[in-house]
Amino acid sequence: MLRIKTSLSNSPINGIGLFAEENVQKGKIVWTFNPLVDLVFSPDEWNDLQKKISEDSFNQIKKYAYKENNRYVLCVDNAQFMNHSDTRCNVGNLKDGDIMIALTDIQKGDELVCNYFEYSDADDAHLQQIL
Repeated sequence: MLRIKTSLSNSPINGIGLFAEENVQKGKIVWTFNPLVDLVFSPDEWNDLQKKISEDSFNQIKKYAYKENNRYVLCVDNAQFMNHSDTRCNVGNLKDGDIMIALTDIQKGDELVCNYFEYSDADDAHLQQIL
């Protein structure tokens, strides 16, 4: 669940991006896992979902979900639109607590960018698209 004000807009990185709607100090929590907003699927549940809904619907869900610690996570809020970069990340993951923090001071209007390789499992489909 996002902990800062954000908006969506066209991204120079890829498609739609997530942008800060407030100034954010380095170290501030940007996102935390919240089971009320972030859906979690076990591998069996994920495979079952794929079988029970249309291919188009599943592909849309898969596009915005990620695999971490052998579970699939789908953020229902705008966090799903955070783009990837290996070089200019301003948001980082604290793996021990499902928390993402600002790695730098972020100005209102800046795109929020993280490194998917930092937290996704090696077999996450998103990582294959980036390589």
